[in-house]
Amino acid sequence: MTELALQKATTNHEQRRRLQAEREQAQAELLAAEAELAQAQAAVNAFRMQCRLKIGHLVDDYLELRAYKQALWTRLQLLQQAEEFGIPYDPDDPFWHGRDDIPLHDDLPADADLPDLGGGRDRAAEKRLYRELARRFHPDRAANGIERAYMTAMMSAVNVAYQQQDVAALRDLADELDPTAVRELAALDGRELRRLHEQILRLQRRRRRARQQLAALQQENTTRLWRKAELLEADGRIWWEEVRDDLAALIHRRRAEIRELETAVARLGEVIANP
Repeated sequence: MTELALQKATTNHEQRRRLQAEREQAQAELLAAEAELAQAQAAVNAFRMQCRLKIGHLVDDYLELRAYKQALWTRLQLLQQAEEFGIPYDPDDPFWHGRDDIPLHDDLPADADLPDLGGGRDRAAEKRLYRELARRFHPDRAANGIERAYMTAMMSAVNVAYQQQDVAALRDLADELDPTAVRELAALDGRELRRLHEQILRLQRRRRRARQQLAALQQENTTRLWRKAELLEADGRIWWEEVRDDLAALIHRRRAEIRELETAVARLGEVIANP
């Protein structure tokens, strides 16, 4: 073996050992991050079940009343438009169809300010993930042919997953390599070194995603209510009784607002019907 070949083999061996050590470190960090996330998710889900049992019916009542108030508010605004245009308001007339809810200026808590007791889909988060992936993999950002081919394939997969509402597939795609990483991998000498580097990048991305999920979980309303409940219980108070009383007061106020809106809608409807 020539001296140059020996130096190259030694260098590759050192690189391989370094990358193997980095992969082990990345695996350990990923396991720790996913364990912390799983523990937090389990605690919040258990508290969500408590909420459902203790105050679930009140939360449902409040959200139903809020939706009804929004419908009344939109109807009132449409009636005012009909009066202004000098035409009758007919909910069966296609002219009035397809109109979005008119923004409701409301000083009471919005739906997003209440605990999520259903654990349903977060469509806003799905859209944010799709936009992030679309920015990352848009072929127009490719620096060369290798990147363009990779980004085109990834963008196609992202679009299919989003159209099919396959959130798991979108999250898997978030773990795929960045286009710049593809270029770096192509520059490495040797298949094994490229494979090790690719594994490290994927482990690091999964760890970042776990940390991001934990940060998002900590900002959820159910998590904030859980922290409040812990403080109340540490102070010797019964958290759900206090939250229940707050919700009952909000429901009482909401019903009063709805009665006012119902009266306004009925009066304006009579004015328009009997000009």
